[in-house]
Amino acid sequence: MGWNDHIDDSELANLPPEAYGNIFDTDGPFDPNDHWLETADEDDQKTAMREWFLARYCDPAQETPYNGREGGYLFVNGGPYDPADELPERFSGIVDDKLIDEVVEDLHGEAGGDEWAPIRNEYPDEEDWLQLNIDSRDAPLLRLKTRTEEARQVLTLTGSPQARELAKLLVFSNGVGALEAFLWETADFWFKNDDTALHNIITNLPKFRDEQIKLGDIFKKQARLREDVLRYLQSIVWHRWHEVKLIFKAGLHISLPNFDIFKDALVKRNDIVHRCGHTKDGAIVSLSDAEIQDLLCKVEKFCSEVNILLLSRSNPK
Repeated sequence: MGWNDHIDDSELANLPPEAYGNIFDTDGPFDPNDHWLETADEDDQKTAMREWFLARYCDPAQETPYNGREGGYLFVNGGPYDPADELPERFSGIVDDKLIDEVVEDLHGEAGGDEWAPIRNEYPDEEDWLQLNIDSRDAPLLRLKTRTEEARQVLTLTGSPQARELAKLLVFSNGVGALEAFLWETADFWFKNDDTALHNIITNLPKFRDEQIKLGDIFKKQARLREDVLRYLQSIVWHRWHEVKLIFKAGLHISLPNFDIFKDALVKRNDIVHRCGHTKDGAIVSLSDAEIQDLLCKVEKFCSEVNILLLSRSNPK
């Protein structure tokens, strides 16, 4: 198990970019920016503290051998760790103690209780993060169009009114997901196959450009440059538009179209995915077929424009 194994269930996507103290650190767990945290609203503060803890500790049932005879876990990797100890040590003086206590209480109510195990952070096997197989420059757009067409077909399915409303929510969130997948697959294709693009992102993106390395590690680092870039692409959240724009500008020398047209859609997507179709105020997210079709059309148009911008690049050899 690694620190990001729980990321599909996390609330990290709801935090703003300035929340990340380690925004370009793809190897380490989430650590919030203290300056942002001091002035963030209470909901974001609690989310940040919770995600910080869950990026480092897990239910011992996931990581720790159990001694049936003695009736307890054997914490062979360290611990147990109590949220009541770890959270105040990290956040006291930055966040109000009352809020820290609330997060501690919530975590005590979960499977780990007051005895959590450390997460062992390991790189994924090479096969795990190189599974994406995009074999041509047009493949991401073709896959995008297949996904949006399949999404439209879901809207034609019959069923109860409740099932129809649920289908709308799923299709809408899938529309944003299809956009994210297109961006990732496009970047993966070029940085995996085009040496010029790889050179550009290494020399222009601050994450790689400004990295300090020991002279003795230089050849080892050089040998794994492409691996590091591909791992970075796999780890980022592809609806953090500012970060995505930097990647395409630094590595592919193109300015992506304006993401503002997806601003409202992203808010609704987060409400659907992270709050089961409810807003932060508890209101039900309601969608019309026309609104869903509009999003899918905007996604297709946006991705087609990106593909056109890339036509100036020669096919990688």
